[in-house]
Amino acid sequence: MKVLIVDDNPVNLALLTHVLGTIAVAQPVPFADPAAALAWCAGEVPDLVLLDYQMPQMDGLECLRRLRVLPGLQNVPIMMLTADTSQAVRHEALRLGANDFLTRPFNHTELHARIGNLLVWRLGQNQLAEHTERLGYAVQQAEAKASARTTELVQRLLEATQRRDPDTAAHMTRIADYALLIARQLRLDDSLCQQIADAAPLHDVGKLALPDELLCKTDVLSQDELALMRTHAEKGAAILADSDVPLLRMAAQMAHSHHEHFDGSGYPQGLAGDAIPLVARIVAVADVFDSLTSAKPYRPGWEVAEATQYLRDKRGSQFDPECVDALLRDMVGVRIIHTHYEQQAHRATRRAA
Repeated sequence: MKVLIVDDNPVNLALLTHVLGTIAVAQPVPFADPAAALAWCAGEVPDLVLLDYQMPQMDGLECLRRLRVLPGLQNVPIMMLTADTSQAVRHEALRLGANDFLTRPFNHTELHARIGNLLVWRLGQNQLAEHTERLGYAVQQAEAKASARTTELVQRLLEATQRRDPDTAAHMTRIADYALLIARQLRLDDSLCQQIADAAPLHDVGKLALPDELLCKTDVLSQDELALMRTHAEKGAAILADSDVPLLRMAAQMAHSHHEHFDGSGYPQGLAGDAIPLVARIVAVADVFDSLTSAKPYRPGWEVAEATQYLRDKRGSQFDPECVDALLRDMVGVRIIHTHYEQQAHRATRRAA
């Protein structure tokens, strides 16, 4: 354990170095110049500092003040060595962060015991820091494993959806990018933005519970078929409900409420305004924009300009105005996402041909 000694008196410096030599775990680092000691501390962290008070160039109190602001030295034990027994000096040293005092002339037995006690204290600090670091690493590993399991679960759900309905699966992937763009434009916390992007693809997971003939129908749905299709919101919420995983709880909100309208005219609960979860309001805008700009068996995809005008027209009625404005603020990003997936679809068509 490195023990920094700062004392301008060579006799005292030699004495303290000798005493430390009798303590097996102690490695003395002597300095007669406090400025040189501070420079050494800029790259090293001692386990204990023995600091003289009366020094001509820089007294011990000033050196103590400078030591305490150096990285890693806030909690290092510091013993002030002084022949000045005044209360004012002691009080100021305590205020600046001294942990112990020893008055000259030294009693060797007392000096040895005080140094030993402070080194034991420092050893305890180091062990606690190491234990905390190990616990932190273990928590990180556990969180990483939990995150990996969640990611795997989401991917398996998406794969199941893709096997049932490839068009819905492609929509699930695209909506993540649009939802992320909106969340960022709303200036939400970065971690929340990423969680929204990760959960958004599950908003239509309820379609797993719908019959194939409904999902695969290539023309406009009848009223009865439309009513059955609308049950996917509640079915999706039921699939994801009551999870201990925050990502899946968020996805359940998206699944349940992404067809609610800001004015209360949506389904399945007729929620309005802020009663609709924010994540569902974000997905509602992303969902409709992507649906409009994507080709369907019964119609071609809309142009981006047409789709954005629809959002403007429905701003405040079907959609949260702030979420619409967030998407419109980054039309460059919107067009990049749209073009990327258009090109991807075109390449896939050429490969199939």
